[in-house]
Amino acid sequence: MKKLMNLIVLSCHKATLLIEKSHNQPLSFLDKVQLSMHLKICDKCAGYQKQSLLIENVLKANHQNLSNSSNFKLSDDSKSRIKKVIDKNIK
Repeated sequence: MKKLMNLIVLSCHKATLLIEKSHNQPLSFLDKVQLSMHLKICDKCAGYQKQSLLIENVLKANHQNLSNSSNFKLSDDSKSRIKKVIDKNIK
C-alpha cells in the first residue's frame, strides 16, 4: 500500500522538479498525472508553479529582446550598483 501511495502522491521536492522540467520538455503521462494530483492538494506548489511560469515567460521575453539587440551593454553606473549589491550580500 505504501508503494502505491508513493507512486500516486509526489513529494513537494519532486513536484517542483517536474514543474521546472515541464518548461524544457514534455512530461510523461505518469508525471503529468502525478503533478496534477499533487497541485490539487498542495497550494504552495500550485503557487510555485504560477511563479515559475511567470519567471520563465519573463526570461524568454527578455532573451528575445537581448538577442535582437547586439549592442546591449551595461553602463558603468549599472555595473557599479550591481557590484555593490553583490559585495554587500557576500559579506
